[in-house]
Amino acid sequence: MSNPDPCGCSDALARLWAYLDSELEELDAAQVQAHLDDCEGCLSEYEVELVIKRVLRRGCAEHAPETLRLRIWQQITQQG
Repeated sequence: MSNPDPCGCSDALARLWAYLDSELEELDAAQVQAHLDDCEGCLSEYEVELVIKRVLRRGCAEHAPETLRLRIWQQITQQG
């Protein structure tokens, strides 16, 4: 039986989020990094995912203006 993914892209991409979050064991992380070093397609996907992760982190760090928070709090307490 032949390997449908001889270059290992599907495995590397399956572990990409864990790699980005530093959740892989050292050997697994090294394998993913080695694949990214050799595979332009997967490196591009990594870069896209990295940008998404940074945008999400930045978006989660922003706080709603105090006036909006107060308005929402008032609406919630009036309905309860």
